[in-house]
Amino acid sequence: MNRYSALDDRLSRAAALFPACEYGADIGADHGRLSCFLLESGKAIRMCVADISADSLKKAEALLTERGLHDRADFRVGDGLSVLDRPAGAIAILGMGGHTLCGILNNGREKLKNAALVLSAHTDMPLVRRTLMELDYRIETEEIAFAANRFYCLLRAVPGLEILNAKQLCLGPRLMGTIATHYPEYLQWRIGIAEKKQSPEGQQELNWLKEEEARVRHCQND
Repeated sequence: MNRYSALDDRLSRAAALFPACEYGADIGADHGRLSCFLLESGKAIRMCVADISADSLKKAEALLTERGLHDRADFRVGDGLSVLDRPAGAIAILGMGGHTLCGILNNGREKLKNAALVLSAHTDMPLVRRTLMELDYRIETEEIAFAANRFYCLLRAVPGLEILNAKQLCLGPRLMGTIATHYPEYLQWRIGIAEKKQSPEGQQELNWLKEEEARVRHCQND
C-alpha cells in the first residue's frame, strides 16, 4: 500500500493549502481522497467527512476504512456546514458551483467559528470572493490547478477585513500581478469563456482579463 492516497493536481493543491489542525472538515467530500490524505499525512488529527449524498459518503467511508483511518473520521450525511457539531480549525469546500458554495457559507456562517477556509468553485469565483469579504474573511493565497482537462482556482481565506474592488473580485487579489503556475493558460481559458458573454459586465471582465494576460506575456518575454 502506498504511504499516501493519490491526489490529482486540484486536490494536491487543496491539501497544500489546508493548514495543520486538530479537527478539520471536508464538506462535499465525495470519494474522500482529500480527507484520506490529510489524515495520513498528519495535517489533521481527526476529520469530519461530509456529503449531502449518502452514496458518495459510502465511497469515502470505504476508502478510509481500507486505509485504516475509519476511527479518525466522523462521517456525516447532510447539507453544508449543518453537519458540524464541534468547531473545526480548517474547512475545505470543493467541487461545486460558486452559488452553491456561497449558499453553504452564508447559511452556515455561525458554524465557521474563525476556521481557515480552503475553497474552490467550478463557476462564479468572483461571487465567492465577494461572499468572503462580506463574511469578514480575507484571502491569504490563491492558486491555479489543472485537472480533468480544465482549470480550477483554489484559495485559502482566514478571518480578517479586506476590501476588494471589482477588478480584484474578478481576477483574484493574490493572482493579479503574479506569474503563478498555470496562470497564463488559465487567463487564456477565461478569455475564451468571457468572449462568449453578451453583456456590459462580460465586456468589462474581458478587458481586465486581456490586460492581465498581456502583462503576463510581457513578463514571460523579458
